[in-house]
Amino acid sequence: MSEFWLLSLHFMMLGISLAIPVGPIKLEMIKRGLSGGFWPSWLVGLGAVSADFIFMLIVFLGLSPFLQNHFVQIVMLVVGIIMLIVLGISTIKTAWSEKTMLILNEETPSQQPYWTGFTIALMNPINFLFWLGIYGGTLQDMPTNELWIQALLSLMIIAGIILWNINVAFAVHFFRLLINDRSIRVLTGLAGAGLLVFAYHLLVQLVKQI
Repeated sequence: MSEFWLLSLHFMMLGISLAIPVGPIKLEMIKRGLSGGFWPSWLVGLGAVSADFIFMLIVFLGLSPFLQNHFVQIVMLVVGIIMLIVLGISTIKTAWSEKTMLILNEETPSQQPYWTGFTIALMNPINFLFWLGIYGGTLQDMPTNELWIQALLSLMIIAGIILWNINVAFAVHFFRLLINDRSIRVLTGLAGAGLLVFAYHLLVQLVKQI
């Protein structure tokens, strides 16, 4: 039993390490957190985790050839590029707007941040290939063939990602209370520029696919 808990901790740490790198999801979490606090940021991360879970389930069930289809990947790339460009431009416009960015009252949690995070993560085929490589290899190396144990250990990876996203949402929430409106504008603008950079990266991948 102690071996199972050690494995669980190992896979949770794997989830945390997978969630640490800054990508379009983290940039969107930072942007939402700076303007609205913990809940909008957390909902973006929760949406992204939902997409991660779908990718994990696809690999776990052996359905990955469908998403490796050339046409499917092109559609995902196109949608992902459009989404990131729209988000990047709107974020930069928000940073330059005259409206104050320093909102100390929490925004009412809504479904929009959740679906934004979900769509960004789901429509990025690079995200799927990442899961196929990392999780697919991890699944092969699990020290058991029991499906229910593999499923539980897989959920620990998701738990690690969720814990790190909560950490990011809390950090951004409290950090925004320590800085002024001008600083929030600069950071928001940088987040928008980062989203455009990732859109360009996906565009390069699209050109290679075509």
